[in-house]
Amino acid sequence: MRRPRIADNEAMSKQFKGKTCAYCAVAGASDTADHVLSRQLVAVEHRGTIPKVPACAACNGKKAALEAYVNAILPFGGRHSDALGNLTANVPKRLERNRKLHRALAAGQTRVWSREASGLLVNATALPLDGERVEQLVGLIVRGLMCHHWGVALGSDIQVDTLSLTKRGEAFFDQYAKLNAKQRIANDIGEGALVYGGAQGVDNDAISFWKLSLYGGVRMVSGDAKHSTSSFGVMTGPKAIAERAEAKLANGKYIIRLT
Repeated sequence: MRRPRIADNEAMSKQFKGKTCAYCAVAGASDTADHVLSRQLVAVEHRGTIPKVPACAACNGKKAALEAYVNAILPFGGRHSDALGNLTANVPKRLERNRKLHRALAAGQTRVWSREASGLLVNATALPLDGERVEQLVGLIVRGLMCHHWGVALGSDIQVDTLSLTKRGEAFFDQYAKLNAKQRIANDIGEGALVYGGAQGVDNDAISFWKLSLYGGVRMVSGDAKHSTSSFGVMTGPKAIAERAEAKLANGKYIIRLT
């Protein structure tokens, strides 16, 4: 029974070779199929729902390095149904293979006051987290989702901005979710491992707005404990448009509305 499955996997991998890489958009560069969300963050019974996209060796390696870091830390703050099972079954083995990270987490462990969605302040255990690495991974996930759902690969001329959303930031992205869109997508992978919604621009396929949460909305707190976030916002679009907007802002051609 296992041999046909291996043969099927090999055939599936060949389907993704020689394609445009979902992450760098280089035509014909893909070497393999990449899971948009790391399989290690999803319970075994849900892994078949993770989208696959073509990826080149360089992008696959870069994403794998970010995933190795996130996979070892994120489960500690997981809030979805499979979080505890993944934490107890898999994280100790991952940290055993990465003693340096294990020591850094142990040394940086502390307690902070964190405000829950209900408004209640909770004194919780906190671990150090490299937010930039998490945001880089989220940006790559969005690139993969755009390729999987809409067939759009974002090249070097496209800007991908990833933000850890505060409450005000969430309101900003929720406004854009109501605007006209060419296509929309909403999905939940792994019963909370990755929940996302995206809207594609009407006039340009590379323009999009996304809102995502990982692991049931892992709560991340700023160093001064004044700000927290449990979701990410991602905007994509041509760099030329972003550069023109920044130039207008620098020249004082925009004003701030106070009402």
